[in-house]
Amino acid sequence: MSAADDEAVLAGIPLFASLKPKELRRLAGEAQRFTFGAGHHITDDDGFGTAFVVIVDGSVEVSVHGNPVRQIGPGGYFGEMAVITRDTRSATVITQVTTTCLMYSRSVFRPFLMTHPDVAWALLERMVQRVREAESRAGAVAPPAQ
Repeated sequence: MSAADDEAVLAGIPLFASLKPKELRRLAGEAQRFTFGAGHHITDDDGFGTAFVVIVDGSVEVSVHGNPVRQIGPGGYFGEMAVITRDTRSATVITQVTTTCLMYSRSVFRPFLMTHPDVAWALLERMVQRVREAESRAGAVAPPAQ
C-alpha cells in the first residue's frame, strides 16, 4: 500500500470528514505504518501509551481488565486518550488476524488536533460516547447499593 492508499483510508473515517485533500495527504504522510501478526498485543492495560492508531486492514479486539468490550476493523481507531493525557492505557488491544495500522505519536497527532479543532471536537464527542458505554457496562455488573 502507498501513502495514497493511506490517504483514502483516512478519507473514509468520519472523524476526518472535515479535512481537505491536502490535509489528508499531509496526515497520511505523517503516519508510521506497522503490520502485526495475529495475537500481537498492540497495547496492554496500564501500559504507557503515546500513540493514536488507525486500523487500515485486519481487526483487533479491545478488552478492559480482561473483559472484551469491542472489535475494531478497518477505518476504526483507538489511542485517543493516550494522545491527550500522559496516563497509562485503559485497555488491551490484541490483533485478531494480521493487521496493518497507521500510528501517530503524541508529538505528531496532538499538534494536528490543535490546528484542526473540528477534528478535535469530533474526537471528543467519540470519547464521551466511549465513556458512556463504559459506564453502562460498569453499571450492568456493579453490585447493588446497600
